[in-house]
Amino acid sequence: MKYRYLVTQPDLNAHGTLHGGILMKWVDEACGMEARLLTGGVCATRHIRDIDFRSTARIGDIISIKVSEVKIGRTSITYSAFVKNEVSGLPVANFDNLVFVAVDEKNKAVPHNILRKI
Repeated sequence: MKYRYLVTQPDLNAHGTLHGGILMKWVDEACGMEARLLTGGVCATRHIRDIDFRSTARIGDIISIKVSEVKIGRTSITYSAFVKNEVSGLPVANFDNLVFVAVDEKNKAVPHNILRKI
């Protein structure tokens, strides 16, 4: 699925470009929403392995985040995300191996009961 975010003033760093931490937050949210929709339950970020920043964005740019499932385990779902600046057309970043785990009310890992495999 694709998610879009508008770069506004609070999202900028001291150089006037999109702050990397804000982008990381957006990708985490997008993958978290996918995990929630897929499992119907609460999922928590467990691990993010690789981030490759390619270019940046400025105020008014529209950032799209395309989330893809990579692997489904017993309690976890692994995603990748491709981030693009829709205004410039440039790739902004690639995120690989974002792992989300289904958790119960005590934040303990539980089976998510997704029946399909990738």
